[in-house]
Amino acid sequence: MFGPFLAIRAHTAEIVAKPCVLVVDDDRSIRDLVRNVLRPERFEIEEAADGQEALARIRIKRYDAVVLDLMMGPGNGFEVLHALNDDRPGEKCVIVLSATSQPVLDKLPIENIFARIRKPFDIDELLGAVQKCCEH
Repeated sequence: MFGPFLAIRAHTAEIVAKPCVLVVDDDRSIRDLVRNVLRPERFEIEEAADGQEALARIRIKRYDAVVLDLMMGPGNGFEVLHALNDDRPGEKCVIVLSATSQPVLDKLPIENIFARIRKPFDIDELLGAVQKCCEH
């Protein structure tokens, strides 16, 4: 008698919200690559082509992780970092991608940077960083 009800209930219990990641890069091929790596791993992906678009998005939505290129325009990645730091102080939610040197990346003075990855990046390193960031 309760068979179909229990089956429906068990099925709905398995539904879990996907972590949402904002990918911010002015290079469409990088956004496409990151999206194509993360989507099969059950992440919801949103994209921004520049810092201004990213700033508009983070004002209205909270993301589990932000994959962010530092060097772009208009509205560079540093502006986005500072806005996230002001909005979410102490909460590590940003994975920075940059072609700058590793010592420069390591010295970025923002509290909520979860990982610093130098371009060209290793896909497995990026995927691992996003997964750990969303679990954090």
